[in-house]
Amino acid sequence: MLETIKNIKNHLPFYYFEQISKIPRASGNERGMVEYIKNIAIENGLEYYTDKGDNILVRKKGSVGRENEDTIMLQAHTDMVAEKNNNTVHDFASDPIMLIQDGNILRANGTTLGADDGFGVAIMLAVLTDKSLSTPPIECLFTASEEIGLVGAGKFDYSKINAKRMINLDSAEENTVIIGCCGGVRTEMTIPVDCISESTNGVKITIGGLCGGHSGEDIDKGRKNANVVMGSILGEINKKISLCISSISGGDKDNAIPRECTAIFATESKEKSRECISLIEEVVADIKRDLVDEDKSFLVVLEEVSCSYHYSKESTEKILKVLSLPNAVLEYRKVKPILPQTSRNLAKIRSYPDGKITIGFSSRSYLEEKLDWSCAELDKIAREIGASTYHHERYPGWQGEGDSALVVDWQSAYERATGRRTEPTLIHAGLECGLITSKVNGLEAISVGANVHDLHTPQETMEIDSFDRIYDTVVELLKK
Repeated sequence: MLETIKNIKNHLPFYYFEQISKIPRASGNERGMVEYIKNIAIENGLEYYTDKGDNILVRKKGSVGRENEDTIMLQAHTDMVAEKNNNTVHDFASDPIMLIQDGNILRANGTTLGADDGFGVAIMLAVLTDKSLSTPPIECLFTASEEIGLVGAGKFDYSKINAKRMINLDSAEENTVIIGCCGGVRTEMTIPVDCISESTNGVKITIGGLCGGHSGEDIDKGRKNANVVMGSILGEINKKISLCISSISGGDKDNAIPRECTAIFATESKEKSRECISLIEEVVADIKRDLVDEDKSFLVVLEEVSCSYHYSKESTEKILKVLSLPNAVLEYRKVKPILPQTSRNLAKIRSYPDGKITIGFSSRSYLEEKLDWSCAELDKIAREIGASTYHHERYPGWQGEGDSALVVDWQSAYERATGRRTEPTLIHAGLECGLITSKVNGLEAISVGANVHDLHTPQETMEIDSFDRIYDTVVELLKK
């Protein structure tokens, strides 16, 4: 029985979407999802395998007369990006996602919806448990912690996989078949800083109201990065009035464009604080003239405060140097489709009074050498300022063929199921397809999905009828 979602065609996948929305599943906390899927497998007499990486593989035998057909794999990740609005009271470790239906749009109450990748998990559970469907043998691989670097997929034992064709259900655009994605790497830079205990006047800057978004799929949309904006504001003020940062904090997830950032810097006197505030207001006015529509709610709150400590001038200059590094799209592809080739997201920054600043970056590219270049540039800056870097969670890119048998089969099934057409393309985001195809020899893969908007933000929405159409297409493809 559906509780929230009404007036839909396919009840079973929406039922599962509602059920998994009740289970906390922020990245790194997928154990509840594993237990839920395992119990479904047991109840339906399905073979399953779990591992220490919180991945779970469930197998369904082929329908009568189709037992000996080639196995096909469906794949999705169980975790979600946990983002919420500042005024939303929600604990992602224990609270369910509160779903809201607005006509054909499904959203959450002040948090990320989790359609990325809840819709894929729901479709797979429906396929596994609907005994009326005609299917070949199916392997459903549910992976963990995709959003923080394809962690679960990197730990899975792929000798368990029999399939040579894989449908990854983690795309966010219905009318495309994804045949290629970027590789990526995360970097954490740690800057040692000198902390000076001194009571001074200061200014607190709070940036908010930005749209943010997916650091891959939305990186070329001109949306402001709150950390970069903060660096720009502080840098402009520092050209005219010497300042020393006292604290700074912005962003939260490596794969999300930061929406908020707060910083405090020390000044010599109340008069200097007020002079700084006037200058900041001028800088902010310039920034507002360059905003895309999604960022029109951008706001900056300025307050005079007291500081009990601050970083040295030299340490402040180091921080500002890193915040001014090239960000967003660094290079575009030179062949169609014209998409970002290489990008970098200055994802998060944290300051600590014990003498260090940590800054997290996410680099993406279709080319391994460009990922190497981005890492090398960050290493070079780190050496210049006496900082250290740690590169981690690297994963490969992937590119298939636009006219492969699986692409053609999906296009045909989509047209039969919906009366519409769909075209192959690439995306500037990371998918598990690259890692999995590198582990399973001869595996052919595509990535497909429903229309999901504003991923990795509290504004995330999913089109309900699009979800219906993707489920119909999966069922149609499995029929054949």
